[in-house]
Amino acid sequence: MQLAKFSIKHRVMMSMIYILVVGFGIFGLTQLKLALFPDLNMPMIMINTSYSGVGPEEIEELITRPIEEAVATTENVDTVSSSSQEGSSQVQLEFDWGTDMDQAEIDVRNNLDGIEDRLPDDANAPVVMAFNTSMMPILVMAMTSPNLGAAELRNLGEDKIEPLLERINGVASASTMGGLSRQINVNLNPILLASYNLSAQDVVTALQKGGQLYPAGTISTNTRKFTLRVYSEYRSLTQIENVILTQQSGAPVRLKDVATVEDGHEELASDVRVNGGQGIILLIYKQSDANTLSTTKNVKTALPKITATLPTGTQFAIVMDQSTSIESSISNLYDTAIQALALTLAVIYIFLLNWRGSLIMSISMPISVIATFGLLMLADITLNIVSMAGLALAIGMLVDNSVVVLENIFRHRAMGKLMEEAADIGTSEVGMAIFASTLTTVVVFVPVLFVPGMSGELIRDMVITISFSLGVSIIVALTLVPLMAVKLLGAYDEKREKEHRWMFKRVIDGGITGLIRLYQSTLGWSIRHKALVMLAVIAAFALSFLLTSSIGGEFISGMDQSSISVTLQQAAGTPLTTLRQTALQLEQIIKEEIPEAESSYISFGSSGGVRSTGASSISLNIKLPDKKQRTRGDLEISDSLRKRLDPLPGVTYAIGQNRGPTSGGSAIEINIRGHDLEAAQSLAEQFQAQMQNIPGLVDIELKIKESVPQLQVRLNQDVLNDFMIADTMVAQIVSTAIAGSTAATYRESGDEYDINVQLAPEYRQDREALGDVLIPVNNGASLVPLSQLGEIEETRATPTIYRENQERYAAVTCNLSGIDVASARKQVEAMIAATPLPADITIEIGGDAEDQQKSVVYYGIAFLVSVVLVYMVMASQFESLVDPFIVMFTIPLCAIGVIGILYLTNTPMGVMALIGVVMLAGIAVNNGIVLVDYINQLRVTGMELYQAVEAAGADRVRPVLMTAGTTILGMLPLALEIGSGSELWAPLGRVVIGGLTTTTFLTLYVIPILYIAFERLGERVKRVFSKRPGLEGVILAQPE
Repeated sequence: MQLAKFSIKHRVMMSMIYILVVGFGIFGLTQLKLALFPDLNMPMIMINTSYSGVGPEEIEELITRPIEEAVATTENVDTVSSSSQEGSSQVQLEFDWGTDMDQAEIDVRNNLDGIEDRLPDDANAPVVMAFNTSMMPILVMAMTSPNLGAAELRNLGEDKIEPLLERINGVASASTMGGLSRQINVNLNPILLASYNLSAQDVVTALQKGGQLYPAGTISTNTRKFTLRVYSEYRSLTQIENVILTQQSGAPVRLKDVATVEDGHEELASDVRVNGGQGIILLIYKQSDANTLSTTKNVKTALPKITATLPTGTQFAIVMDQSTSIESSISNLYDTAIQALALTLAVIYIFLLNWRGSLIMSISMPISVIATFGLLMLADITLNIVSMAGLALAIGMLVDNSVVVLENIFRHRAMGKLMEEAADIGTSEVGMAIFASTLTTVVVFVPVLFVPGMSGELIRDMVITISFSLGVSIIVALTLVPLMAVKLLGAYDEKREKEHRWMFKRVIDGGITGLIRLYQSTLGWSIRHKALVMLAVIAAFALSFLLTSSIGGEFISGMDQSSISVTLQQAAGTPLTTLRQTALQLEQIIKEEIPEAESSYISFGSSGGVRSTGASSISLNIKLPDKKQRTRGDLEISDSLRKRLDPLPGVTYAIGQNRGPTSGGSAIEINIRGHDLEAAQSLAEQFQAQMQNIPGLVDIELKIKESVPQLQVRLNQDVLNDFMIADTMVAQIVSTAIAGSTAATYRESGDEYDINVQLAPEYRQDREALGDVLIPVNNGASLVPLSQLGEIEETRATPTIYRENQERYAAVTCNLSGIDVASARKQVEAMIAATPLPADITIEIGGDAEDQQKSVVYYGIAFLVSVVLVYMVMASQFESLVDPFIVMFTIPLCAIGVIGILYLTNTPMGVMALIGVVMLAGIAVNNGIVLVDYINQLRVTGMELYQAVEAAGADRVRPVLMTAGTTILGMLPLALEIGSGSELWAPLGRVVIGGLTTTTFLTLYVIPILYIAFERLGERVKRVFSKRPGLEGVILAQPE
């Protein structure tokens, strides 16, 4: 390696280069954006289509199926799923990861253009929307005031606060939930309407004539040209009341003669409660390229100024804040990295017992980290929990190269060589070995980058960060370390070294020397008893695999993000007043059961307005203090909450898994497919009942909820023909009378409010009132009640029809408590196997259970490919097929520690643990490479086999223990699961620590034994072939 010699001779130049590198790294750090997770823009497109007043069955047939058929052929589409419910269709397309989503969106729109004629004329055009992380709010705030009512709060939020928030730098939009929206209500009296032979539609038509804008041409003068508009608008309730509907006996019939006009609000279909009282919720969304931390900081800074402009008593409370999770997780990982750095330097000092050597490490390591920040900036990677974890993981590994180089420099220095010579030879001697070691560590991540799905995308930043830091570290080890060694280390003086060692140094030095001597003696014993040692290792290997059945499985470990969300469901058709009573009960439960809650809000009812009445869901969101500031974890709090929710009568619930980047899905989802939806739903209900008896399964829910009560008006076409009226006209009049119709707008102080026309509340409360709705017939000559035009039937309807890949399905979902995904899946599969299934029914298991099973396959393949790549790298370095084969035996030795530590810490095998296994394929071989490479160097000098093996072991035990110690202790803070976000990475740290501990210890004995065994085997093979005539030259001759 000439790099060391060049650096030593050009010290000033190299110093200037590293000053530039550090400056560039610091600049990169200031430019990196902070985020909780990498930008995981899901390859997903949503297609929403509304068709008011149409039931789920008709929505499926008229809209959902044509759209599915059109978009299913789009390139790279993986899954097409849909939901059809009253008045709306939602089709979701999931694409392969890596798909160009801009092009995919264009393709979807083009495919939809081709079916425009197949969709109903009066349905709204499909709205295509690609998923983006900026669609989620970064900040949710509650606003309360003891002096303002629900309508005043809503108006204040929409008219004043939203515009103020949207002016803040980084904020894209703000929206308001809860409160009452102002509306001018025209409440019709059907008896008075009948007396004047008027219908609800006549009132709508009359109101629509006012408040209109009419273009009236242009007027030109010699110098100017004017466009002319005629505009009328409603500016008072009196104007609305005096609208003329018709003339009778020469006298006008006005609106006030048949209705009352009131300045009121929309009919309440949903409501929000905040921290135990009335309030509204403000959702704040950031711009797609804005930084979450800076945007939330800007909003919080502006809040006092905004509050000062609001009525007295108005208060804001933050109920969800992404920035707190980001700051807490990043801060924890920063602390973890500092702890890892301190532990690593402590290990180096203990082994070197030289403060100057430790100083070299304490300079080289931060330089490697700082330079990595610059590379992250160039790669456009944010500083998130994943990239920071990669840096924390790399702390222990990135000093390995410098440790090996520095220890070898110390060894040559102790031989009495001049400092420059010791630095040059010490670096060159191990240069190729550490280059190969680094390459093996990095190359294992190559197949991981090709793992499909979210888990592959999630760890991409970690893989790149580790690769960057290790790449920088080898350059630092080969250039900066020998340079600093020459400048900081003087010539070796054994007498002076011993005189200046205080008691602590002497104790440590004596301990390490004794450890090396013990290793030498045990190595000699092991070489003499090869078979016994190998049998013991094989037995330990076999025993560890007996424990695998006791190790659970999971997908991705959850994180305590200091929030809990609960979705509750009551019986279909439950009125809003009953939902409000349940919400009040929930507030009392929160007060008693979760005293640590900082804030909470509850939304209930349907946000879709009157056409979605009957929606009976309640959403509860609780904000908790940071994990370090409470004694209970979020899972423990959730279990405590379940005990209080279980007794609530007529309520089902599911506690959301807000614990990481894959949040939102269920742990286990049983999908039941078949066109007979009733049979599928019946089977789902049967599974739901059986799953109640499986311990650990919680929040068990049916995806298709209880059917909703429905009144159907079956019109008689013969009667309609006799009365000369179309069915569409009947439907429109009924809709106006019962649901209401916006006829015009009312303007006041620059704001516009809807004028809504419908029957007064007392005339639309029951089935009989529906039959009494008057319909104009015979071209408006007379009125007849709706009951004369058809029959009114009371039925129940499926609220939502779910489909996947153009096939209907029902589903039952659940979460887990106190049981891992793999174990739960086994029990669910046993339950399904014991249940007789109808012929046309198929069942699939989805959710985290499916993702976990796929991850085992994907990362298993990645591991095998990594092993092959590692072997190829070592074969290239050694120019041998046998030596790397010997070193490869260090990889299975890891299994003993990996399985052991997972068993002892009760850690399930998930994606992060599997990544740790893949990492070990590259890390475990490093000590073997250094050991075998040094044995080969000694053999080249003519040293006898056994002597070379024992001498190499004695000389290399110190750097082997140092590198292993720095890596193990560097990952210890991650493995201990301390602080926010640590749950995600703890399995990875534990796997590496367990695997590296056993493989380091066993490598020192197994590799020498295997090296001797293969050498002896090779010698025997040569002797056999040399005795066979004609083959000696073939075997022994060297190519010219």
